[in-house]
Amino acid sequence: MEIFAQFKEMEPEAASEQIRGLLTDLDLVEIEDILVKYLSGGQKRKLSVALAYLGDPAIIFLDEPSSGLDTTSRRQFWEVLRARRKGKIVVLTTHYMDEADFLGDRIAIMGEGEIKTCGSSMFLKERYGVGYSLNIIKKNL
Repeated sequence: MEIFAQFKEMEPEAASEQIRGLLTDLDLVEIEDILVKYLSGGQKRKLSVALAYLGDPAIIFLDEPSSGLDTTSRRQFWEVLRARRKGKIVVLTTHYMDEADFLGDRIAIMGEGEIKTCGSSMFLKERYGVGYSLNIIKKNL
């Protein structure tokens, strides 16, 4: 099939190097010999992302890649994703607007199963605002 023409076989040394780099970047080196069923939820999430990057694909789909990670791990994870996106199309879903803001060149907002709007982070902030406004009125009793 024509669609598979872009895929090439990888030399074992290159594959080992790529795996080592992913394990290092995603902080999984210490657990590389542990069976998946014994990994924490966050470790499984990171492993799934590592698997998505294997073979150096041009397009990567990630479904809520940082869910289940603590705040510090999430930020480190975002740095890895950002560093590895060059030359790739990465499509990811998230409920975290700060994640979409940090990682996304274009952000689509969905509601009721449909894309409601799409644009850059700046476009969305200018159009829909940056935050919330809270007014408090104190009544004299």
